[in-house]
Amino acid sequence: MKKINLDLPVANLVEEYPELKNILKDLGFTEIVNPIALSTVGKVVTLKKGSLIKNIDLGKIIKKLEDEGFEVLNSGINSNEEENISEENLSEKKEKNKDDRLELLKSYIQRLSLGQDLEEVRKDFVKNFKDVSSKEIVEAEQSLILGGVPLEKVQKLCDIHSALFHDQDIIDQSGKDFEKVPGHPLNILSLENKEIKKLVENIKNSQDKLPEIKKLLAINSHYGKKAGLIYPLLKTKYKISGPSDVMWGVDDEIRKSLSQIVKSKSYDEKDLEQVLNRVEEMIYKEENILFPILKDHLTEDEWNKIYADLSEYGLDLPGDIPIWKDYIEKEKIKNENSTSLNFETGSLTAKEAIQIFRTIDAELTFIDKDDIVRYYSEGENKIFPRPKSCLGRDVTSCHPPKVVPIVKNLLEDFKNKKRDRLVVCRKIKDRDILVKYLAIYDNGNYIGTLETVEDISEYK
Repeated sequence: MKKINLDLPVANLVEEYPELKNILKDLGFTEIVNPIALSTVGKVVTLKKGSLIKNIDLGKIIKKLEDEGFEVLNSGINSNEEENISEENLSEKKEKNKDDRLELLKSYIQRLSLGQDLEEVRKDFVKNFKDVSSKEIVEAEQSLILGGVPLEKVQKLCDIHSALFHDQDIIDQSGKDFEKVPGHPLNILSLENKEIKKLVENIKNSQDKLPEIKKLLAINSHYGKKAGLIYPLLKTKYKISGPSDVMWGVDDEIRKSLSQIVKSKSYDEKDLEQVLNRVEEMIYKEENILFPILKDHLTEDEWNKIYADLSEYGLDLPGDIPIWKDYIEKEKIKNENSTSLNFETGSLTAKEAIQIFRTIDAELTFIDKDDIVRYYSEGENKIFPRPKSCLGRDVTSCHPPKVVPIVKNLLEDFKNKKRDRLVVCRKIKDRDILVKYLAIYDNGNYIGTLETVEDISEYK
């Protein structure tokens, strides 16, 4: 007799018994005739899971299979019995249902990656999901990356798979409405998004688009806040790497595309339409996925630190910034004059040392031997904004995903003494910027890296 194990993936069963395809289709598993659905969802969903997802009675499935001449294994019930559900079983079922939903979400993104039509995948999504939480979406992204799907591929799909959820209810589980609290960091980011939407509309409606595209470069300020204040915090403290790995990369691609258009003073209509769509898609993903995740995790102290650092990245997008009345400013370091720093060649008070570092015509950052950011110099008109929240963090968390391997390789070379410096001259905002990375040793032992950043435009 032919045997059916209900705990095996549907794709395995169909491969062994091709006649199952039509039997399961008649039972309500209509997607089974779709080759892409079978090769993605079918590889992770068992008949037991499928009965829960599709809301098809498992007893009905078993009876049909038995009528067709199959012996059903691991049924958990027979066609003449009802399942006795305990409180513990209910809890297990909820957990299984959660796993099933995650696998389904992953399968939809995988189907899109294989080139299946968005609307076709959306139909299946709407059929199986009345709603979805922002947490589930992030978990699906992370699970794909951890499962071996290349980060670049997930980033490439970011706009498409976020469009999958449009017109559906994405649940904000936090129950908080910080976007409406005047001056709160999420309120400011929301105001910036409204301004970005206006700039995009101005480009679409303008005959002379280049000046309007140049105005949209102010988006660098908005994306800079996420890169410096939000993504590293989610990744390092809360181990939520989906937004930092995926959205950060997409942000950088959008910035690069806009900068190239402005620099070349020309554009292809199709390319421009694509980048504007990506900008709008990112707004959607921020407000429906990223912001709820932040509200669900960040503490009051972390919001305070973010608020204190917002001005580092510019606050020109929304115009007048409302004051956040609940902001609690931390006490500044006192007794700067009484603290003395003694050197072999003299001594300085802490206040004198601080002012010297502020006056030096270069930005300084020190990373210790464990790759932790320990210090950066203060000053006006910074080339590279740095938030206070970066202090105490692994330096790799302060860089976009595609740059992380380069940073790790450089620091490893410094530690192994393969080289002791890297000097780069870059063009940033029409200025010639000299960047040096210098290994620091004490009696031959590596103790850290000093980064110096200097505007040398006037010397060339």
